Formats: sequence, C-alpha cells, structure tokens
Amino acid sequence: MHRPPHFSVDVAAHPGGVVVAPRGDIDIATVDEVRAPCRAAERGLVLDLRAVEFLDTSALHLVVECRRRADTDGVPFAVVRGRASVQRLFEIAGLNDWVRFVDDPAEALPGGGPAG
Repeated sequence: MHRPPHFSVDVAAHPGGVVVAPRGDIDIATVDEVRAPCRAAERGLVLDLRAVEFLDTSALHLVVECRRRADTDGVPFAVVRGRASVQRLFEIAGLNDWVRFVDDPAEALPGGGPAG
C-alpha cells in the first residue's frame, strides 16, 4: 500500500517503555508502520494519538492488540487522548472503559521522563 506523504511515526524510548506517536491518519495504508514499533516495545507502551487526524477500524484493532499483549506480558499500556473525533471512535466501539487513556505520556510509564 502507498504511504501518504503527511504520515509519520515518532518513537521515543523512556525508562519504563516506549512512546509511539503517529502523525496523520492511521488506516489500512499506515497501520503496519504503527504496529511495528508497538510490537517491539518490551517494557511498556504508550500510543500517543495527539497528532492523529483520523482512525479507522484497523487502528482500533491495533489498540486492542496492544492492550491484550500488555495484559499477557504484564507491562503498562496506555493511549494518550487524541482530538474529539478520534476519541469518539473509541466511544462508539465501546473501548473507553477498557483502554487506559491519559493526557500526557509521562502519566503512563514508570520513570516518566526520557531515557538518558
């Protein structure tokens, strides 16, 4: 699939895990670029949706995968809230009470700040 030019994924290591921050639309064309660093996270994962403009069901499926893997591995997982239109999709899918949402990545990982 063709990757949109306005899409990117930033990955930042922190003492308690990794923050994966996509920018643009997460959909069938881009979800694998978000999935790869999420799967590589071993100590904890925060998916930062603040710069995401749109999610489709493939992105919701990725969030479900991440939550299940975190539960199985016993590591922290959280999603940084996105814009209202992004959060609405979680509400419609019934995931608001199942996914841990935070306002800032530092709230979600032990050690909070960037790795030194």
